[in-house]
Amino acid sequence: MGVVKSANNSLSIKRSWRRTVLLVVIYITVWLALWYMAPGSRQMSGVNLWVPHAGLALAILLEYGWRGLPWPVLAILAVGWIDGFGEHWPYGLTARLTPLLAYLVVAYILRYRPEGEQPGEWRFDDPRWVTAFLCATLLGALFAALASAPLSQAAGLSSLTLPWLKIVGQAWIGIFIGIITIAPLTLIFIAPLARRFVRKKPLHLLETIPSVISPPVRLGLLQGGVSVMLIVALSWWMSLPQWLDQSSPFMTLLLLPVLTWIAMTHGVRGAALTVLLYQLSITVLVMEFTSQDLALQYQLAIAIVAASGLLTGAVSQARLADISRFRDLAEVSNDILWEFNDRGYLCDLRGRLAHASDAFARPLGRHWREHVLQDQETDLVGLHTAIHQRQRFQQLVLRVRLPGAKTPVWTRNSGLPLFDSSGGFRGYRGTTTDISDYKKAEALREQAESLLQDYDRTLEAQVEARVVERTRALTEVSLRNWRLANFDSLTGLPNRNLFFEHLRKSLQQSRRQWRLLALLLIDLDGFKEVNDTFGHDMGDELLRQVAERLRQCVRVTDTAARLGGDEFTVVLTDLEQADAAEAVARKVVASLAEPMQLGKVSATVTASVGIALYRPEWPANLEQAMSLLRRADAAMYEAKRASKNAWRFAEPQALESG
Repeated sequence: MGVVKSANNSLSIKRSWRRTVLLVVIYITVWLALWYMAPGSRQMSGVNLWVPHAGLALAILLEYGWRGLPWPVLAILAVGWIDGFGEHWPYGLTARLTPLLAYLVVAYILRYRPEGEQPGEWRFDDPRWVTAFLCATLLGALFAALASAPLSQAAGLSSLTLPWLKIVGQAWIGIFIGIITIAPLTLIFIAPLARRFVRKKPLHLLETIPSVISPPVRLGLLQGGVSVMLIVALSWWMSLPQWLDQSSPFMTLLLLPVLTWIAMTHGVRGAALTVLLYQLSITVLVMEFTSQDLALQYQLAIAIVAASGLLTGAVSQARLADISRFRDLAEVSNDILWEFNDRGYLCDLRGRLAHASDAFARPLGRHWREHVLQDQETDLVGLHTAIHQRQRFQQLVLRVRLPGAKTPVWTRNSGLPLFDSSGGFRGYRGTTTDISDYKKAEALREQAESLLQDYDRTLEAQVEARVVERTRALTEVSLRNWRLANFDSLTGLPNRNLFFEHLRKSLQQSRRQWRLLALLLIDLDGFKEVNDTFGHDMGDELLRQVAERLRQCVRVTDTAARLGGDEFTVVLTDLEQADAAEAVARKVVASLAEPMQLGKVSATVTASVGIALYRPEWPANLEQAMSLLRRADAAMYEAKRASKNAWRFAEPQALESG
């Protein structure tokens, strides 16, 4: 078996290398195509309007760092092998390789992450990231132009008739345009496919940026039609004989409103594609209808269009992601999220309860007073006062007639006044929570108190029996509600609420007794496979058995709790040394690694345990409790990364700083 597994691994590595080599070949081919695209525009207009292969170089360096440097180097050598490096080849080779150093510096500036965090996939959905990308790219392009311009002249690769400053300026803007046009497109669309290709996964485009609501297809067709009409209009205008000598490059900025419109509806993906299409269209127009004297002005116009489109797309992407996030939270909320306008008419209702009945479509457009009932126990006066004074209100108890409900329900309501930019009142937005069960329990309690007050006026035996029954019912309801609020219904372990209460008290006790405390965070390895293989019922049974084994691994004075999903925690108190916590962790890991019988099948999972220690000289407050949990979580993930089925202690320095 070991020999077969080793052979399979070797075969997989060989296939991965073959795919990587194929990607390198494709990369060099695309590089050559982009390289020869730029000289084509130079021959027509006298100058490189853009340098697309610079964007391809920065994209590979942003993706892989210095490990991606051989890819563009091989591409440059391939170009030199085909065309040569000029009359003085050392200068020509240096002129083409030097910009790569500038791109590498830009890539490492953008890939930098504080606190030693590993750089992840570069995304263009954050305006701050895009701003940093544009600024770093602008400086890197300037350095590349300053370094390569004199070397290119020395090698005979560029014209000696143009002023040196103009050569640098045109090269600077051309490199900048090439990077901000090609690099985002490559990293958003091509890089995810390349990663999946190397890893031998299905080739479909993943959501490397937050998903948003897809705009209508008709809107995209309309935007495309408007773009084509504008480009055709520009082409017609530039082709008129009376305008050939006085063409205004900044007429191309007429594309900006349409580009902004596309970016606001399609986000950064649509903006990146549109920027490329506009760039190609403007380049063709310049090559056909303009002179070399206006090339620099057209470059500036192209740079403005590309940078504005990219930044607008990022801003729009962030805004659309926030809207989508709020929409999703509103849809799953158990509360009713409402909004009414300045005249008191409902204009929006959201939440899971709001979609439980089709009748909720009817209240829109009605006044809120139609749904609020007058009652002595309600805070209707407080509501009227808050609305009249345009103030927020919190936790107001109201009796409300909900659409589709047979009887009115008791609710707790909070609202926030809305104002426009000029300070004008726009209405209210808030939430409504159903508290009918609480009011019923409160009514039962009041009935029991009434029975106690009437004790002397009724038969002692009957009253006593009724009081006992009512008290028992209230006690059961109270105990059931308390258990529902503080214990996990599946495993019977304390839930997150009760865990934090026990942790707070345990910290105070450890500080008073001057003893150590340990917090163990336990995460199951392989639980998802059990759930997917045997079903959720078997997964629930496995969690119950895990909870029982945890109880057997700790003392009565310790606390074992379930935080959620397959994540558990243990609080060990009254410890003299840290070895005791390690012993418990070892016991937990060994116990959970034993097979579990799930009906007729047997399943095996393991556990990764993170251990965080609390020392009595530290403060015993909520901040310290949260710090312990964070450090235990970090240690647990360290155990997962190491080998799983293991435990790790949190770093003591990190605990002291928390």
